[in-house]
Amino acid sequence: MCTSQTGSVLFVVLIALLLMFLGALFTFRGALTDTSLTDAFSQRQKNTQASDLALQWVADQITQTSQNSPGQLLETAASGKAWFLSTALSAAPNPGYWVTCIASPTSTDTCAQVSSNNGSAGLPNGATQQAWAFVQPTGRSDSSACGDTQGLVARYYDIWVHTVDSRTNVAVDTESLYKLCLVQ
Repeated sequence: MCTSQTGSVLFVVLIALLLMFLGALFTFRGALTDTSLTDAFSQRQKNTQASDLALQWVADQITQTSQNSPGQLLETAASGKAWFLSTALSAAPNPGYWVTCIASPTSTDTCAQVSSNNGSAGLPNGATQQAWAFVQPTGRSDSSACGDTQGLVARYYDIWVHTVDSRTNVAVDTESLYKLCLVQ
């Protein structure tokens, strides 16, 4: 072989190696992107599961408060509790609401941190998620939703839960409707 042919072969081999290197980089980049998307999705799923536990905690708080003050509306029985907002918000709580209620609650921006206490479920010890919740009246009631026994009337309340993983700052907001049957 002559030197010019050897140089041509070397040039073709270098181009092939460059293309293989670029292909490997593209594949590696795709794998990293897929992994980060999967991690974020997985984290949101974990936060959603933690929100479900927090919703159960709030339901326990409502039930305990209602049982401790039989016949009273939750607006009266839960007055002064950090998890109860007596005036309904006009819109869903935005990130600014949660920042305010977590850092320094006010009478219009209030929420309680979900915890395991007083026999209530809450989040498990050692969980990386933290959750805050509040309950607000919807102003809706229904005299037929609790059945025709004992003159019960259903009162409805919105429950809002904000769950954040302290490691990644991935957050999930959950809303649920709670029906409380009270004697009319």
